[in-house]
Parts: sequence; C-alpha cells; structure tokens
Amino acid sequence: MIISVSDYVIKEKRLCTTSTLKDVARLANVSTATVSRIINGKGEAGKETIDRVNQIVKELNYQPNSVAKTLSVGHSNLIALLLPNLKNPFFSELAERIEVAANKKGYQLYLCNSQDDSEKVSYYLNKMQDQHVMGAIINSLFVLPKDLEKLESSGIATITIDRTQSVNNVSSLRVDNQYGGYLAAKHLIKNDDLKNILFLSGPKGEQSSQDRLIGVKKAISELNHNKINLEVAYGDFIYDSGYQVLKKFLRKKTFHIDGILSSNDAMALGAIRALADYDILVPEDVRVIGYDNTQAGQFSIPRLSTIEQFNDVFFDQIIDELISIKNQETEAKEYLYRPRLIQRESTKERRVI
Repeated sequence: MIISVSDYVIKEKRLCTTSTLKDVARLANVSTATVSRIINGKGEAGKETIDRVNQIVKELNYQPNSVAKTLSVGHSNLIALLLPNLKNPFFSELAERIEVAANKKGYQLYLCNSQDDSEKVSYYLNKMQDQHVMGAIINSLFVLPKDLEKLESSGIATITIDRTQSVNNVSSLRVDNQYGGYLAAKHLIKNDDLKNILFLSGPKGEQSSQDRLIGVKKAISELNHNKINLEVAYGDFIYDSGYQVLKKFLRKKTFHIDGILSSNDAMALGAIRALADYDILVPEDVRVIGYDNTQAGQFSIPRLSTIEQFNDVFFDQIIDELISIKNQETEAKEYLYRPRLIQRESTKERRVI
C-alpha cells in the first residue's frame, strides 16, 4: 500500500496537536535548517523542495516558535507603547492609530498603561527588555534620560512623544503646544464679545498645559483684548474633572464665564455637561473649544471645536523612524508638529446679553 506525503501528514496530524520544525523536516526529508530557511524566505532550495515543505507546513498548520525566532534575531516583532493612562480618550485613540501603523509594517503593539504611576513605569521599562521588543515609543513624565539610555543600550530603538522629558539623546516627536493654545484662543475670541474666559488646565506643572496657556496669553495680548479676564482652573484630563471644575465655578457665581479653553477634549465635554445642568447653552451663552480632536467631539451636542495634534502621516512616520533607528540608518532627531484648528458648532457666535 502506497501512502502519499499528504495522507501521512493527515494521519500524523490526528496524533499530534502541536507540530514542530523537526516534524516538518522529517516528513519533507530535509534538514531543519533547510525548513527554517524556506519558511523565512532565506537561502536557496529547489522548487520541488520548497513546494513540498510549504505544503507540509500548511497541512500540519505549523506555527514557527516565536520565542526561538526572537532569540535568533535578537528582538521580537513587538513595539512597546508606554502611555500615562487610557482614561484620557486621546491616549486610547493614539494607541489604536499607532497599532494600525505598526501592523502595516508587520509589527505588533505591546501596550503599557502606566496609569501615571512611577512604579508601573519602572515595571514596564524592565518588561520591554524581557520581551526583547524591537522598539519603544515613550510618553511619560516619569521616564528620565537615564531610562532612555538604558533602553538604547539594550538594543531597543526608542522614540519619545510629547510629555516625556524633552532633554534626551533619542529621537522625539513633539507638538508645538504654544502654537496650539494660540490657535484656540485666537479662534475663541474672534470678536469683542468675550469678557471672562476660563482655561481648563491639566495638573499643575504639566508641561503641555503650561505651553498651551502661554499660547493663550500670547493671543490675548496680540489681539489687544486687555479687557478680557482670564482664569485658570486645574483638572486631570478626564471627563469628570472638567465636569467638577465647571460645577464649582458655576456655584460660586462670581465669575460669569463667556468662553472656555480646555487643555483637552475630555475636560471640554465634561464642562459642556456641567453647563447643561445649569441650563447654559453652548455656543449661544458660552463658547467652548477643546484640544486633541478625539472622536467623541465629533458626535457631541454641539459638535466640539478643537485643536488637532497629529495627522495620519505622523503615525506612519513614527514607525518608519523606529525601523530606521533599529537599522542604524538615522541619528536621533527632533520632529516638531504644528497643530491645526478644527472648527465646529461649539464656537459659533454666542448671543450677547
């Protein structure tokens, strides 16, 4: 009785739930090295041998050992993304778009949500080395230059974005937040009908909010609106903080708010909810502008005017930059992005009382 290779593979498959490289090599009557080269598209072999190996791989549903592959090349196909938290919708959307860009290049995302906890940051920095990640994208105030140097010395291509300590020797991608604040304020106070503006900041000392506030003050100064009263209140970039801060201001009744500039969309939307609780209309009574251009602002009532930080090109560029660093094709450099205004319903003309 003659049994074909295909028949034999099927019989073997019933007996073995997990196939190995040795199984493929034995059935193909070649060495494991030959199978490895064919699977990885390296080295030469006859067409008949290649076809036979590929057919056996398919029928056995053989999956290469990712750990072994990682050890052989020195790194995995993982790209680590360290973020401060996912409660801020900007970061969850950032992660999603970076993952899409990474997948297009054959990489998977290793998401590290530090929750703004320095101990968790240290944990994830160590795990990046344990996982032999190809590269790391870092956004955290708790990551210091010495941490970045450690990643680089471990062979991990590293890029920082936005909130990370700006003085370091790795590539960085930053947003011109002063210009973003300037754009937002210039748009909000386009007419002379605003008197009292509230700036919803992130936590005290948070650099991006401070930069946005500098831009706001610059716009007010340039437009010669010295009559405008500017108040600053501090939140933590999540919906509830915007809601609670606004409720507190509205209860005081000592500051009649005409316009709100928020350091991010989440706090802006929380503020709009608080205004609604007091039957204050947006934009008829108060104009509101956010920052980030997250999806929620496109579907809120009213739709939220905002500042867009990154365009689609950014996400492909950050992955390409990581690959270039890994291949030692580029030196560390800084990229500075200029945000743009997205004008929607929340900043239409307000009614003058």
